[in-house]
Amino acid sequence: MDIEKSLDYQKRFFTNFAAAWQDHSDLDLYRGIDATADALRLDLSEVPGYILAYDKQAQSELRAYLQKGLVEWLQTYIPFFEVSADGIVMFGDWYHRRQFGVLDVWTRQIMQYSDAERQILPDLETYAADPENYLKKRLANLHDEAYSEADHLQSRLEQAQAAVAAEPDALTRSSRERSGGFKGLMKNFIDQPEDEETPQSSHADSSEVASLQSQLNAARAEAQARYDEEKRQIQVEAAVTNYEYQAIISQYSSLQQFENSLQHIADSYMASLAAGPQLAAQKESDDDNA
Repeated sequence: MDIEKSLDYQKRFFTNFAAAWQDHSDLDLYRGIDATADALRLDLSEVPGYILAYDKQAQSELRAYLQKGLVEWLQTYIPFFEVSADGIVMFGDWYHRRQFGVLDVWTRQIMQYSDAERQILPDLETYAADPENYLKKRLANLHDEAYSEADHLQSRLEQAQAAVAAEPDALTRSSRERSGGFKGLMKNFIDQPEDEETPQSSHADSSEVASLQSQLNAARAEAQARYDEEKRQIQVEAAVTNYEYQAIISQYSSLQQFENSLQHIADSYMASLAAGPQLAAQKESDDDNA
């Protein structure tokens, strides 16, 4: 494209974009943004700055205008989403509801920035796989995590107790070996230094058992306290996930269909605008006549 053609293209583009703004045509405004991003290989978020000569106030005005129609449409497209004027998407209207994400007006997508937002769909997938046992499995995992240290100490205690229990048998066998004739007297004489240390070893084993038992009692108490504290939170989270899942299947045939609709929000919105491109203008007219 030579200079003359390039300038002519820019002139036509800005003329058309200005006409779209004057006509309140959300469809043509978005088409202009998409075409510019494609032609100049820009991110969609960078296009308004290019089109509006990096005028921040003008960009904010365009963003606010386009977001108004997008928010209104999304509340109809996914009715169990509550979307604030500034694009915050909340899942449902129940207590303890979760923030699902933030609506990006340029990409026409719901963006999930936090770990909590990105965890919602995996939670729902896990729930959908086994709704009846979802809470039970989560509580079982919590119990295993809380009691992991106590279980380790229990294993060590059992080993120490087994060692102490085996000590009398070893002493009995040693006594039998020392009895009887000259061979026994010689063995007794040779093993004497080790015999003197045996009571100390037994005492050390008994002390270890007592210490481990004390540690185990403390670990169990701590584990139970953690389990009791976190159990209620998991029960609440499971209830919220259930509400979300029930809302989804009341509108969609499956969780997968809902996830597919999320991936195609931009395409669906553009198709909706093509069917009724004066969406925002009609809304403004309704507000003026109210």
